[in-house]
Amino acid sequence: MNSRVTLIVVAVFIALFGFVFLVDQDKPSQQLNATPTATGIAKPYLFPVASSDVQSIEVRDLRAPRQVKVTRTDAGWRIETPEQKDGDDFKITQMLNRLITLQPSRVLSNVTDLKSFGFITATLEARITLTNTEQYALTVGDKTTGGNDYYAVHTGGKIVFIVSQSVIDDLMAWFDAPPYQPTPTPTFTPTVPVTPTVTGTPPTSTPAPITPTTAPPNIVPTFVPAPTNTPRP
Repeated sequence: MNSRVTLIVVAVFIALFGFVFLVDQDKPSQQLNATPTATGIAKPYLFPVASSDVQSIEVRDLRAPRQVKVTRTDAGWRIETPEQKDGDDFKITQMLNRLITLQPSRVLSNVTDLKSFGFITATLEARITLTNTEQYALTVGDKTTGGNDYYAVHTGGKIVFIVSQSVIDDLMAWFDAPPYQPTPTPTFTPTVPVTPTVTGTPPTSTPAPITPTTAPPNIVPTFVPAPTNTPRP
């Protein structure tokens, strides 16, 4: 009786092992090779919006009173803060595309102490406002232990994301060099000096010699007889 029970248990175990093996074989290779995050949470887009729906981008320095805000207009991007000037459409659009495709390399949930990640004195906040006034904001804290990434949370949230250092550093660079439209470089055109051409007009006649109108006086010498000595009587 015991041997029969043992055989049944072994048979059930073999059947279960075979079932698990077949199920694993049916999984796509991407799923089998996927690297899980720290919490098993999927890596979301931190700004899940379409580029065409974005009305403005605002970056605030949370450790110094600095701010850069760009707004989309019919003519292109325009910087509202710190100075109202036309923006560099290429640079701003490039940064927007990097933000809306930004994904964390790791996700840390159930965080109870945000202070240890640098969110009490955070680095900066990046805020995107849509045309329907909906907003998405990301607060950036300290660098990670290795110094190659930053900790970040959705403003007011508790889930910590580890994000790329390059994107955050490029955002911080806006504080020192806002993406203004570059000033066109004037084109230098050399001026060729003009040499004046002098055209002489030859005389049409030979000038006559000048003849005096008054003849010089004809001086005739007057003969004066020499005195003679007369003898006295």
